[in-house]
Amino acid sequence: MKFDDNQFGGVLPTSIGNLSSLLVELYFGYNRIYGVVPETLERYTNLNSLSIDGNLFTGNIPSFFSRLRYLQMMSLSGNSFSGRIPSSFGNLTRLIFLNLAANKLSGSIPPSIGNCKNLQYLDFSRNGLTGTIPNEVFDLSSLSLLLNLSQNSLTGSLPVNIGELKNINALDVSENRIFGEIPTTIGSCESIEYLSLKGNSFQGVLPSTLASLKGLTHLDLSQNNFSGTIPKDLQNLRFLSYFNASFNDLEGEMPTNGVFGNASVISVMGNKKLCGGVPELQLQPCPPAKAKKHGISHAMKIIVIIISIFLGLVLPSLLAVYWKRKSKKMPPAEELDPFSLSKVSYNLLYEGTRGFSPTNLIGSGSFGSVYRGILNHDERAVAIKVFNLQHRGASRSFIAECMALKNARHRNLVKIITSCSSIDYHGNDFKAMVFEFMENSSLEEWLHLKKDDESQLKKFNILHRLNIAIDVASALHYLHFECEPSIAHCDLKPSNVLLDNDMVAHVGDFGLARILSTSNGISQNQSSTIGLKGSVGYAPPGYNC
Repeated sequence: MKFDDNQFGGVLPTSIGNLSSLLVELYFGYNRIYGVVPETLERYTNLNSLSIDGNLFTGNIPSFFSRLRYLQMMSLSGNSFSGRIPSSFGNLTRLIFLNLAANKLSGSIPPSIGNCKNLQYLDFSRNGLTGTIPNEVFDLSSLSLLLNLSQNSLTGSLPVNIGELKNINALDVSENRIFGEIPTTIGSCESIEYLSLKGNSFQGVLPSTLASLKGLTHLDLSQNNFSGTIPKDLQNLRFLSYFNASFNDLEGEMPTNGVFGNASVISVMGNKKLCGGVPELQLQPCPPAKAKKHGISHAMKIIVIIISIFLGLVLPSLLAVYWKRKSKKMPPAEELDPFSLSKVSYNLLYEGTRGFSPTNLIGSGSFGSVYRGILNHDERAVAIKVFNLQHRGASRSFIAECMALKNARHRNLVKIITSCSSIDYHGNDFKAMVFEFMENSSLEEWLHLKKDDESQLKKFNILHRLNIAIDVASALHYLHFECEPSIAHCDLKPSNVLLDNDMVAHVGDFGLARILSTSNGISQNQSSTIGLKGSVGYAPPGYNC
Protein backbone atom coordinates (compact mmCIF):
# COMPACT_ATOMS: atom_id res chain seq x y z
CA MET A 1 0.00 0.00 0.00
CA LYS A 2 1.55 3.30 -1.09
CA PHE A 3 0.66 6.79 0.16
CA ASP A 4 4.14 8.29 -0.16
CA ASP A 5 5.17 11.58 -1.75
CA ASN A 6 1.85 13.38 -1.38
CA GLN A 7 0.74 16.37 0.67
CA PHE A 8 -1.12 14.43 3.36
CA GLY A 9 -1.11 16.20 6.72
CA GLY A 10 -2.53 15.78 10.18
CA VAL A 11 -2.31 12.85 12.55
CA LEU A 12 -2.20 9.31 11.24
CA PRO A 13 -5.60 7.84 12.22
CA THR A 14 -5.88 4.62 14.18
CA SER A 15 -8.09 3.31 11.38
CA ILE A 16 -4.91 2.82 9.33
CA GLY A 17 -4.80 -0.51 11.11
CA ASN A 18 -8.09 -1.66 9.57
CA LEU A 19 -6.60 -2.66 6.22
CA SER A 20 -6.06 -6.25 5.19
CA SER A 21 -3.97 -8.27 7.63
CA LEU A 22 -2.25 -9.73 4.57
CA LEU A 23 -0.56 -6.38 3.86
CA VAL A 24 3.18 -6.84 3.19
CA GLU A 25 4.24 -3.32 2.12
CA LEU A 26 3.28 0.03 3.62
CA TYR A 27 4.72 3.31 2.36
CA PHE A 28 3.57 6.78 3.44
CA GLY A 29 6.87 8.67 3.47
CA TYR A 30 7.45 12.27 2.38
CA ASN A 31 4.17 13.74 3.58
CA ARG A 32 3.34 16.14 6.43
CA ILE A 33 1.98 13.65 8.94
CA TYR A 34 2.75 14.43 12.59
CA GLY A 35 2.06 13.02 16.03
CA VAL A 36 2.82 9.49 17.19
CA VAL A 37 2.62 6.28 15.19
CA PRO A 38 -0.65 4.51 16.08
CA GLU A 39 -0.30 1.12 17.75
CA THR A 40 -2.86 -0.34 15.34
CA LEU A 41 -0.03 -0.85 12.85
CA GLU A 42 0.99 -3.77 15.06
CA ARG A 43 -1.78 -5.80 13.39
CA TYR A 44 0.23 -6.06 10.16
CA THR A 45 2.33 -8.99 11.31
CA ASN A 46 3.16 -9.95 7.72
CA LEU A 47 4.78 -6.63 6.78
CA ASN A 48 8.17 -6.96 5.09
CA SER A 49 8.58 -3.29 4.06
CA LEU A 50 7.71 -0.19 6.13
CA SER A 51 8.64 3.35 5.10
CA ILE A 52 7.44 6.44 6.99
CA ASP A 53 10.45 8.66 6.36
CA GLY A 54 10.27 12.38 5.63
CA ASN A 55 7.35 13.22 7.93
CA LEU A 56 6.94 14.98 11.29
CA PHE A 57 6.43 12.02 13.64
CA THR A 58 7.41 12.56 17.28
CA GLY A 59 7.74 10.51 20.44
CA ASN A 60 9.68 7.31 20.96
CA ILE A 61 10.12 4.76 18.23
CA PRO A 62 7.26 2.30 18.86
CA SER A 63 8.47 -0.88 20.54
CA PHE A 64 5.85 -2.93 18.69
CA PHE A 65 7.90 -2.51 15.49
CA SER A 66 10.18 -5.21 16.89
CA ARG A 67 7.27 -7.67 16.80
CA LEU A 68 6.88 -7.31 13.02
CA ARG A 69 9.25 -10.22 12.60
CA TYR A 70 8.97 -10.47 8.80
CA LEU A 71 10.33 -6.94 8.26
CA GLN A 72 13.16 -6.76 5.76
CA MET A 73 13.12 -3.01 5.08
CA MET A 74 12.35 -0.30 7.65
CA SER A 75 12.96 3.41 7.02
CA LEU A 76 12.04 5.99 9.70
CA SER A 77 14.49 8.73 8.68
CA GLY A 78 13.78 12.45 8.54
CA ASN A 79 11.28 12.65 11.42
CA SER A 80 11.54 13.88 15.03
CA PHE A 81 11.60 10.56 16.87
CA SER A 82 13.33 10.87 20.25
CA GLY A 83 14.46 8.55 23.01
CA ARG A 84 16.56 5.44 22.58
CA ILE A 85 16.81 2.92 19.78
CA PRO A 86 14.79 -0.06 21.09
CA SER A 87 17.09 -2.94 22.02
CA SER A 88 14.28 -5.25 20.89
CA PHE A 89 15.18 -4.33 17.28
CA GLY A 90 17.62 -7.20 17.63
CA ASN A 91 14.60 -9.50 17.21
CA LEU A 92 14.18 -8.33 13.58
CA THR A 93 16.59 -10.94 12.28
CA ARG A 94 15.31 -10.68 8.69
CA LEU A 95 16.14 -6.97 8.36
CA ILE A 96 18.20 -6.07 5.31
CA PHE A 97 17.68 -2.29 5.30
CA LEU A 98 17.42 -0.11 8.45
CA ASN A 99 17.42 3.69 8.27
CA LEU A 100 16.88 5.83 11.40
CA ALA A 101 18.85 8.87 10.18
CA ALA A 102 17.98 12.53 10.84
CA ASN A 103 15.90 12.16 14.00
CA LYS A 104 16.48 13.21 17.62
CA LEU A 105 17.50 9.83 19.01
CA SER A 106 19.75 9.66 22.07
CA GLY A 107 21.47 7.05 24.19
CA SER A 108 23.78 4.32 22.95
CA ILE A 109 23.55 1.93 20.03
CA PRO A 110 22.12 -1.34 21.39
CA PRO A 111 24.53 -4.29 20.98
CA SER A 112 21.50 -6.41 20.05
CA ILE A 113 21.69 -4.87 16.55
CA GLY A 114 24.39 -7.47 16.03
CA ASN A 115 21.64 -10.12 15.95
CA CYS A 116 20.41 -8.75 12.61
CA LYS A 117 22.75 -10.97 10.62
CA ASN A 118 21.17 -10.10 7.26
CA LEU A 119 21.66 -6.32 7.45
CA GLN A 120 23.20 -4.81 4.33
CA TYR A 121 22.32 -1.13 4.93
CA LEU A 122 22.48 0.58 8.35
CA ASP A 123 22.12 4.35 8.79
CA PHE A 124 21.94 5.97 12.27
CA SER A 125 23.47 9.29 11.18
CA ARG A 126 22.41 12.82 12.24
CA ASN A 127 21.08 11.98 15.69
CA GLY A 128 22.37 12.53 19.23
CA LEU A 129 23.70 9.04 19.94
CA THR A 130 26.40 8.65 22.61
CA GLY A 131 28.64 5.95 24.02
CA THR A 132 30.94 3.61 22.13
CA ILE A 133 30.11 1.74 18.95
CA PRO A 134 29.36 -1.87 19.95
CA ASN A 135 31.77 -4.50 18.62
CA GLU A 136 28.69 -6.42 17.50
CA VAL A 137 28.05 -3.82 14.78
CA PHE A 138 31.46 -4.47 13.24
CA ASP A 139 30.82 -8.22 13.37
CA LEU A 140 27.99 -7.78 10.84
CA SER A 141 29.86 -9.16 7.83
CA SER A 142 26.55 -8.96 5.92
CA LEU A 143 26.86 -5.15 5.73
CA SER A 144 27.58 -4.51 2.06
CA LEU A 145 25.91 -1.23 1.06
CA LEU A 146 26.38 1.28 3.88
CA LEU A 147 27.29 1.78 7.53
CA ASN A 148 26.67 5.44 8.40
CA LEU A 149 27.04 6.60 12.02
CA SER A 150 28.11 10.17 11.21
CA GLN A 151 27.07 13.38 13.01
CA ASN A 152 26.45 11.92 16.45
CA SER A 153 28.43 12.13 19.72
CA LEU A 154 29.88 8.62 19.68
CA THR A 155 33.13 8.01 21.58
CA GLY A 156 35.69 5.27 22.06
CA SER A 157 37.95 3.82 19.39
CA LEU A 158 37.44 1.68 16.32
CA PRO A 159 37.89 -2.00 17.26
CA VAL A 160 40.20 -4.38 15.41
CA ASN A 161 37.21 -6.39 14.22
CA ILE A 162 36.42 -3.58 11.78
CA GLY A 163 38.20 -5.91 9.37
CA GLU A 164 35.13 -8.17 9.47
CA LEU A 165 33.34 -5.68 7.19
CA LYS A 166 34.87 -7.31 4.12
CA ASN A 167 31.86 -6.51 1.92
CA ILE A 168 31.13 -2.94 3.02
CA ASN A 169 30.91 -0.37 0.22
CA ALA A 170 30.64 2.85 2.23
CA LEU A 171 31.70 3.54 5.84
CA ASP A 172 31.07 6.94 7.44
CA VAL A 173 31.79 7.68 11.12
CA SER A 174 32.59 11.37 10.58
CA GLU A 175 31.83 14.19 13.04
CA ASN A 176 31.81 12.20 16.26
CA ARG A 177 34.23 12.04 19.21
CA ILE A 178 36.06 8.86 18.26
CA PHE A 179 39.74 8.66 19.26
CA GLY A 180 42.68 6.29 19.04
CA GLU A 181 44.47 4.93 15.98
CA ILE A 182 42.99 3.48 12.81
CA PRO A 183 43.25 -0.31 13.21
CA THR A 184 45.56 -1.92 10.66
CA THR A 185 42.81 -4.49 10.08
CA ILE A 186 40.93 -1.86 8.06
CA GLY A 187 42.94 -3.17 5.13
CA SER A 188 40.65 -6.23 5.14
CA CYS A 189 37.66 -4.10 4.09
CA GLU A 190 38.50 -4.98 0.51
CA SER A 191 35.19 -3.85 -1.06
CA ILE A 192 35.12 -0.36 0.42
CA GLU A 193 34.89 2.61 -1.95
CA TYR A 194 33.87 5.46 0.38
CA LEU A 195 35.59 6.02 3.75
CA SER A 196 35.09 9.13 5.90
CA LEU A 197 36.66 9.55 9.36
CA LYS A 198 36.72 13.36 9.38
CA GLY A 199 35.94 15.56 12.38
CA ASN A 200 36.98 13.17 15.17
CA SER A 201 39.98 12.86 17.51
CA PHE A 202 41.87 10.08 15.75
CA GLN A 203 45.61 10.07 16.35
CA GLY A 204 48.74 8.13 15.46
CA VAL A 205 50.13 7.37 12.03
CA LEU A 206 48.11 6.46 8.96
CA PRO A 207 48.33 2.66 8.57
CA SER A 208 50.00 1.42 5.40
CA THR A 209 47.14 -1.08 5.05
CA LEU A 210 44.96 1.74 3.70
CA ALA A 211 46.77 1.08 0.43
CA SER A 212 45.16 -2.40 0.38
CA LEU A 213 41.74 -0.84 -0.31
CA LYS A 214 42.08 -1.22 -4.08
CA GLY A 215 38.57 0.03 -4.94
CA LEU A 216 38.73 3.16 -2.77
CA THR A 217 37.44 6.30 -4.52
CA HIS A 218 36.82 8.70 -1.59
CA LEU A 219 39.04 9.04 1.51
CA ASP A 220 38.44 11.81 4.07
CA LEU A 221 40.75 11.93 7.12
CA SER A 222 40.46 15.67 7.78
CA GLN A 223 40.12 17.46 11.14
CA ASN A 224 41.81 14.85 13.32
CA ASN A 225 45.19 14.53 15.08
CA PHE A 226 47.01 12.18 12.72
CA SER A 227 50.80 12.41 12.68
CA GLY A 228 53.63 10.89 10.68
CA THR A 229 53.81 10.73 6.90
CA ILE A 230 51.25 10.04 4.19
CA PRO A 231 51.84 6.43 3.03
CA LYS A 232 53.33 6.62 -0.46
CA ASP A 233 51.53 3.46 -1.52
CA LEU A 234 48.27 5.43 -1.50
CA GLN A 235 49.35 6.88 -4.84
CA ASN A 236 48.95 3.37 -6.31
CA LEU A 237 45.18 3.37 -5.66
CA ARG A 238 44.09 3.79 -9.27
CA PHE A 239 40.42 4.62 -8.50
CA LEU A 240 41.07 7.12 -5.69
CA SER A 241 39.57 10.41 -6.93
CA TYR A 242 39.20 12.38 -3.65
CA PHE A 243 41.69 12.67 -0.76
CA ASN A 244 41.34 15.03 2.21
CA ALA A 245 43.79 14.98 5.11
CA SER A 246 43.59 18.67 6.01
CA PHE A 247 44.03 19.99 9.56
CA ASN A 248 46.09 17.19 11.06
CA ASP A 249 49.74 17.06 12.17
CA LEU A 250 51.18 15.20 9.19
CA GLU A 251 54.78 15.69 8.10
CA GLY A 252 57.30 14.65 5.48
CA GLU A 253 57.22 14.60 1.71
CA MET A 254 53.93 14.58 -0.18
CA PRO A 255 53.49 11.86 -2.83
CA THR A 256 53.13 13.22 -6.37
CA ASN A 257 51.70 10.32 -8.39
CA GLY A 258 48.16 9.00 -8.72
CA VAL A 259 45.51 11.17 -7.09
CA PHE A 260 48.27 13.30 -5.53
CA GLY A 261 49.16 14.63 -8.97
CA ASN A 262 45.83 16.47 -9.21
CA ALA A 263 45.69 19.34 -6.71
CA SER A 264 41.99 19.97 -7.43
CA VAL A 265 40.85 16.72 -5.77
CA ILE A 266 43.15 16.68 -2.72
CA SER A 267 43.39 18.88 0.37
CA VAL A 268 46.22 18.88 2.91
CA MET A 269 45.98 22.42 4.30
CA GLY A 270 46.68 22.86 8.00
CA ASN A 271 49.61 20.40 8.03
CA LYS A 272 52.56 22.77 8.53
CA LYS A 273 55.22 20.04 8.42
CA LEU A 274 54.30 18.65 5.00
CA CYS A 275 56.63 19.48 2.13
CA GLY A 276 57.06 18.92 -1.58
CA GLY A 277 54.12 17.69 -3.64
CA VAL A 278 52.86 19.24 -6.86
CA PRO A 279 53.47 23.02 -7.18
CA GLU A 280 49.74 23.88 -7.02
CA LEU A 281 49.66 22.81 -3.34
CA GLN A 282 52.20 25.54 -2.50
CA LEU A 283 53.88 23.47 0.20
CA GLN A 284 57.35 24.28 1.48
CA PRO A 285 60.23 22.55 -0.33
CA CYS A 286 61.64 19.45 1.33
CA PRO A 287 65.16 19.71 2.82
CA PRO A 288 67.90 17.92 0.84
CA ALA A 289 68.44 14.31 1.82
CA LYS A 290 71.51 13.60 3.94
CA ALA A 291 74.38 11.88 2.14
CA LYS A 292 74.61 8.18 2.89
CA LYS A 293 77.85 6.45 3.78
CA HIS A 294 79.12 4.14 1.08
CA GLY A 295 80.88 0.83 1.48
CA ILE A 296 79.92 -2.52 2.97
CA SER A 297 81.09 -3.71 6.34
CA HIS A 298 82.86 -7.04 6.83
CA ALA A 299 79.85 -8.48 8.69
CA MET A 300 77.52 -7.42 5.88
CA LYS A 301 79.73 -9.21 3.35
CA ILE A 302 79.45 -12.44 5.35
CA ILE A 303 75.65 -12.10 5.51
CA VAL A 304 75.46 -11.55 1.75
CA ILE A 305 77.56 -14.69 1.12
CA ILE A 306 75.33 -16.82 3.40
CA ILE A 307 72.14 -15.54 1.74
CA SER A 308 73.60 -16.22 -1.71
CA ILE A 309 74.40 -19.83 -0.76
CA PHE A 310 70.87 -20.28 0.56
CA LEU A 311 69.30 -18.85 -2.59
CA GLY A 312 71.49 -20.97 -4.83
CA LEU A 313 71.19 -24.35 -3.09
CA VAL A 314 68.27 -24.56 -0.66
CA LEU A 315 65.61 -22.33 -2.24
CA PRO A 316 65.31 -24.28 -5.56
CA SER A 317 64.62 -27.49 -3.61
CA LEU A 318 61.94 -25.82 -1.50
CA LEU A 319 60.29 -24.35 -4.60
CA ALA A 320 60.26 -27.74 -6.32
CA VAL A 321 58.48 -29.34 -3.33
CA TYR A 322 56.02 -26.41 -3.14
CA TRP A 323 55.02 -26.57 -6.81
CA LYS A 324 54.71 -30.34 -6.69
CA ARG A 325 52.24 -30.12 -3.80
CA LYS A 326 50.38 -27.21 -5.34
CA SER A 327 49.89 -29.05 -8.63
CA LYS A 328 48.18 -31.88 -6.76
CA LYS A 329 45.74 -29.49 -5.08
CA MET A 330 44.92 -27.39 -8.13
CA PRO A 331 41.57 -28.29 -9.73
CA PRO A 332 41.44 -28.92 -13.49
CA ALA A 333 41.33 -25.74 -15.53
CA GLU A 334 37.82 -26.39 -16.73
CA GLU A 335 36.52 -26.41 -13.13
CA LEU A 336 37.66 -22.87 -12.45
CA ASP A 337 35.18 -20.07 -12.96
CA PRO A 338 37.01 -17.17 -14.63
CA PHE A 339 33.94 -14.94 -14.28
CA SER A 340 33.45 -15.25 -10.53
CA LEU A 341 33.29 -11.59 -9.47
CA SER A 342 33.22 -9.61 -6.28
CA LYS A 343 31.53 -6.23 -6.20
CA VAL A 344 32.82 -3.87 -8.87
CA SER A 345 33.58 -0.17 -8.67
CA TYR A 346 31.99 2.71 -10.52
CA ASN A 347 35.24 3.26 -12.39
CA LEU A 348 35.25 -0.27 -13.79
CA LEU A 349 31.68 0.10 -15.09
CA TYR A 350 32.47 3.54 -16.49
CA GLU A 351 35.42 2.19 -18.46
CA GLY A 352 33.57 -0.96 -19.53
CA THR A 353 30.78 1.06 -21.16
CA ARG A 354 33.07 3.72 -22.64
CA GLY A 355 31.70 6.30 -20.25
CA PHE A 356 28.11 4.98 -20.53
CA SER A 357 28.20 5.87 -24.19
CA PRO A 358 24.87 6.07 -26.09
CA THR A 359 26.32 3.54 -28.55
CA ASN A 360 26.40 1.02 -25.69
CA LEU A 361 22.79 1.72 -24.66
CA ILE A 362 20.56 -1.31 -25.29
CA GLY A 363 17.40 -0.27 -23.46
CA SER A 364 15.80 2.08 -20.96
CA GLY A 365 12.87 2.01 -18.57
CA SER A 366 11.17 3.90 -15.76
CA PHE A 367 14.00 3.54 -13.26
CA GLY A 368 17.10 3.55 -15.44
CA SER A 369 19.00 2.37 -18.49
CA VAL A 370 20.77 -0.83 -19.56
CA TYR A 371 24.17 -0.77 -21.26
CA ARG A 372 26.25 -3.43 -22.97
CA GLY A 373 29.69 -3.53 -21.38
CA ILE A 374 32.99 -5.38 -21.27
CA LEU A 375 34.69 -5.59 -17.87
CA ASN A 376 38.43 -5.19 -18.30
CA HIS A 377 39.38 -8.49 -16.64
CA ASP A 378 37.28 -10.53 -19.06
CA GLU A 379 36.29 -10.27 -22.70
CA ARG A 380 32.79 -11.52 -22.00
CA ALA A 381 29.92 -9.10 -22.60
CA VAL A 382 27.63 -8.17 -19.71
CA ALA A 383 24.43 -6.14 -19.32
CA ILE A 384 24.81 -3.23 -16.88
CA LYS A 385 21.58 -1.81 -15.44
CA VAL A 386 22.18 1.75 -14.19
CA PHE A 387 19.47 3.18 -11.91
CA ASN A 388 18.33 6.78 -12.38
CA LEU A 389 18.31 7.82 -8.72
CA GLN A 390 16.79 11.20 -9.61
CA HIS A 391 13.57 9.31 -10.33
CA ARG A 392 11.65 8.69 -7.10
CA GLY A 393 11.38 4.99 -6.45
CA ALA A 394 14.56 4.05 -8.32
CA SER A 395 16.56 3.49 -5.14
CA ARG A 396 13.72 1.37 -3.76
CA SER A 397 13.66 -0.56 -7.05
CA PHE A 398 17.39 -1.30 -6.66
CA ILE A 399 16.83 -2.64 -3.15
CA ALA A 400 13.78 -4.66 -4.27
CA GLU A 401 15.76 -6.26 -7.09
CA CYS A 402 18.66 -7.09 -4.76
CA MET A 403 16.28 -8.60 -2.22
CA ALA A 404 14.42 -10.61 -4.86
CA LEU A 405 17.54 -12.03 -6.49
CA LYS A 406 19.41 -12.61 -3.25
CA ASN A 407 18.39 -16.27 -2.98
CA ALA A 408 16.73 -16.91 -6.35
CA ARG A 409 18.65 -19.38 -8.55
CA HIS A 410 17.07 -20.89 -11.66
CA ARG A 411 18.11 -21.55 -15.26
CA ASN A 412 15.22 -19.41 -16.54
CA LEU A 413 16.01 -16.33 -14.45
CA VAL A 414 18.50 -13.74 -15.64
CA LYS A 415 21.69 -14.37 -13.68
CA ILE A 416 23.00 -11.48 -11.60
CA ILE A 417 26.79 -11.33 -11.64
CA THR A 418 27.53 -8.46 -9.28
CA SER A 419 26.36 -5.01 -8.18
CA CYS A 420 27.73 -1.54 -7.55
CA SER A 421 26.60 0.98 -4.93
CA SER A 422 28.97 3.92 -5.00
CA ILE A 423 29.34 7.56 -6.05
CA ASP A 424 30.07 8.83 -9.55
CA TYR A 425 32.67 11.34 -10.68
CA HIS A 426 30.34 14.20 -9.73
CA GLY A 427 29.85 12.97 -6.15
CA ASN A 428 26.31 11.72 -6.78
CA ASP A 429 24.99 8.39 -5.54
CA PHE A 430 25.35 5.62 -8.11
CA LYS A 431 23.68 2.21 -8.13
CA ALA A 432 23.94 -0.47 -10.80
CA MET A 433 23.53 -4.20 -11.29
CA VAL A 434 25.50 -6.41 -13.67
CA PHE A 435 23.76 -9.32 -15.41
CA GLU A 436 24.58 -11.94 -18.00
CA PHE A 437 24.25 -10.51 -21.49
CA MET A 438 21.37 -11.96 -23.50
CA GLU A 439 22.45 -12.12 -27.15
CA ASN A 440 18.94 -12.37 -28.61
CA SER A 441 17.44 -9.38 -26.80
CA SER A 442 13.83 -9.56 -25.53
CA LEU A 443 10.76 -11.54 -26.50
CA GLU A 444 9.01 -8.26 -27.34
CA GLU A 445 11.40 -7.59 -30.23
CA TRP A 446 10.88 -11.09 -31.64
CA LEU A 447 7.11 -10.73 -31.45
CA HIS A 448 7.28 -7.60 -33.59
CA LEU A 449 9.66 -8.72 -36.33
CA LYS A 450 9.24 -7.15 -39.74
CA LYS A 451 7.53 -9.40 -42.27
CA ASP A 452 10.39 -9.03 -44.76
CA ASP A 453 12.91 -10.46 -42.28
CA GLU A 454 12.41 -14.07 -43.41
CA SER A 455 15.56 -15.51 -41.84
CA GLN A 456 14.60 -14.28 -38.38
CA LEU A 457 10.96 -15.31 -38.81
CA LYS A 458 12.08 -18.86 -39.63
CA LYS A 459 14.27 -18.86 -36.54
CA PHE A 460 11.29 -17.84 -34.40
CA ASN A 461 9.03 -20.76 -35.28
CA ILE A 462 6.17 -22.33 -33.36
CA LEU A 463 8.54 -24.71 -31.54
CA HIS A 464 10.62 -21.83 -30.24
CA ARG A 465 7.50 -20.03 -29.06
CA LEU A 466 6.31 -23.12 -27.21
CA ASN A 467 9.71 -23.59 -25.55
CA ILE A 468 9.75 -19.94 -24.47
CA ALA A 469 6.29 -20.33 -22.91
CA ILE A 470 7.51 -23.41 -21.03
CA ASP A 471 10.64 -21.56 -19.87
CA VAL A 472 8.61 -18.64 -18.51
CA ALA A 473 6.12 -20.96 -16.81
CA SER A 474 9.03 -22.86 -15.26
CA ALA A 475 10.50 -19.61 -13.91
CA LEU A 476 7.15 -18.52 -12.43
CA HIS A 477 6.57 -21.91 -10.83
CA TYR A 478 9.98 -21.69 -9.20
CA LEU A 479 9.39 -18.14 -7.93
CA HIS A 480 5.93 -18.91 -6.52
CA PHE A 481 6.36 -22.42 -5.10
CA GLU A 482 10.02 -23.42 -4.84
CA CYS A 483 11.93 -20.24 -3.99
CA GLU A 484 12.24 -19.41 -0.28
CA PRO A 485 10.79 -16.90 0.35
CA SER A 486 8.32 -16.90 -2.53
CA ILE A 487 8.49 -14.01 -5.00
CA ALA A 488 5.85 -12.33 -7.18
CA HIS A 489 7.49 -10.70 -10.20
CA CYS A 490 4.66 -8.13 -10.59
CA ASP A 491 5.74 -6.90 -14.02
CA LEU A 492 5.96 -9.93 -16.29
CA LYS A 493 5.66 -8.91 -19.94
CA PRO A 494 7.48 -9.68 -23.23
CA SER A 495 10.05 -6.91 -22.75
CA ASN A 496 11.12 -8.52 -19.46
CA VAL A 497 11.61 -11.96 -21.02
CA LEU A 498 15.15 -12.11 -22.42
CA LEU A 499 16.55 -14.71 -24.83
CA ASP A 500 20.07 -16.09 -24.80
CA ASN A 501 22.10 -17.37 -27.75
CA ASP A 502 20.15 -20.67 -27.77
CA MET A 503 16.77 -18.91 -27.59
CA VAL A 504 16.29 -20.06 -23.99
CA ALA A 505 14.05 -17.61 -22.12
CA HIS A 506 15.19 -15.84 -18.94
CA VAL A 507 12.85 -13.71 -16.81
CA GLY A 508 14.43 -10.41 -15.74
CA ASP A 509 13.75 -6.96 -14.22
CA PHE A 510 12.70 -7.59 -10.60
CA GLY A 511 12.47 -3.89 -9.75
CA LEU A 512 8.77 -4.19 -8.82
CA ALA A 513 8.99 -7.67 -7.31
CA ARG A 514 7.27 -8.48 -4.03
CA ILE A 515 8.60 -10.85 -1.41
CA LEU A 516 5.76 -13.14 -0.33
CA SER A 517 5.54 -14.72 3.09
CA THR A 518 3.42 -17.52 4.47
CA SER A 519 2.17 -17.50 8.03
CA ASN A 520 -0.70 -19.12 9.87
CA GLY A 521 -1.40 -21.21 6.79
CA ILE A 522 -2.34 -18.13 4.75
CA SER A 523 -0.25 -17.60 1.61
CA GLN A 524 0.60 -14.05 0.65
CA ASN A 525 0.33 -14.87 -3.05
CA GLN A 526 -3.42 -15.23 -3.05
CA SER A 527 -5.23 -13.34 -5.80
CA SER A 528 -5.57 -9.71 -4.84
CA THR A 529 -5.63 -6.29 -6.42
CA ILE A 530 -4.57 -4.49 -3.24
CA GLY A 531 -1.37 -2.52 -3.94
CA LEU A 532 -1.35 -3.70 -7.55
CA LYS A 533 1.94 -2.98 -9.32
CA GLY A 534 3.22 -3.21 -12.87
CA SER A 535 2.96 -1.29 -16.11
CA VAL A 536 0.02 1.08 -16.59
CA GLY A 537 -3.03 -0.62 -18.12
CA TYR A 538 -1.61 -4.07 -17.62
CA ALA A 539 -2.10 -6.73 -14.94
CA PRO A 540 0.87 -9.11 -14.72
CA PRO A 541 0.03 -12.84 -14.66
CA GLY A 542 1.84 -13.21 -11.33
CA TYR A 543 -1.26 -11.76 -9.63
CA ASN A 544 -3.41 -14.65 -10.80
CA CYS A 545 -1.39 -17.39 -9.13
